[in-house]
Parts: sequence; C-alpha cells; structure tokens
Amino acid sequence: YKTGVWKGRKHLFLFRDYRGTIHFDPASPEKSTVHLTVAGASAVCQDTWVSPSDLKSIQSKAFEMMNVAGHPQLVFSSQRIVPRDGGWYVVQGSLKIGGNSQPVTVNVKLARQQPDALLFEGNAEVRLKDYGLKPPSAALGLIGTRSEMKVEFTLRATTVR
Repeated sequence: YKTGVWKGRKHLFLFRDYRGTIHFDPASPEKSTVHLTVAGASAVCQDTWVSPSDLKSIQSKAFEMMNVAGHPQLVFSSQRIVPRDGGWYVVQGSLKIGGNSQPVTVNVKLARQQPDALLFEGNAEVRLKDYGLKPPSAALGLIGTRSEMKVEFTLRATTVR
C-alpha cells in the first residue's frame, strides 16, 4: 500500500516459483503441517497503473528490499493449526524473509477438496519493519510504501505417491 501522493494505490506482486509440503489430516487438522518455500526473485509486479520502466524499478526495489541476492528464499513453516468455522483455519508459524524469521498468523480456507488435489485460499498481514526491512520511498519521501503488506494466495496441493 502506497503513502504520500500515491496514497490509496497498491502494488500487486505475483510469486511464480514456490514449492512446499502439506501434510493435511481432515479428521485432525491440528496435526497437519505446512512448509512453503518461495523464490523471492520470482516476484513479478503486476501493476497496471505505472509505466513499464517504473515496473522494472519497482520490481528491482522489491528484490533489493527482500535481499534476494543474499537470501533468495522466503520460507514459511507452520507450528500450530487451529480449525475455525466454515472450512477456515488459523495457521500460526514462522516466516523468514531476508534472513530474518518472525512469527506470523495466516488465515487459510480449504476451498476445494478433490481426490488428488486440495485447493487452499488464504491471507495474512506482514509488517516489513518486523523483518528489519525498510519500506521503499521515492521523490524525497513524497511517495512511500506502508510497512503493512497484505498477502493473499491460492495454492493447489497435489497428492504425491
């Protein structure tokens, strides 16, 4: 989310390269586990409200902020899963960004269950400053980025035999 003269706008990044394991037990979801690794350099800025050259600059600043050169992966590992109403779960765990690991809470919904795949949707809020990351700014601070970032995802997990 932007601050200053661009307040009200937001950047949209799509991470294209991720891998993980989910051990999901529908009968005892609290015994389930999640481990997800995301390639930081796979982030692609999807903004339609900036010029193509600004897209490259925004993406470059995001890579620099996440320190993908020194720590190429963002890693989430669950520690506790609590079932909620309506197919929702509260997943507590740790998220590592730029070499710094912090606790995070993720809201996850089992959106669809098929014989060979599960579709999960979810969201979380991540504060950049909690990870020692400085939100980017430009134009002597007239354009900035909030520390709070909303993360939304859809993940399809397939059965491995």
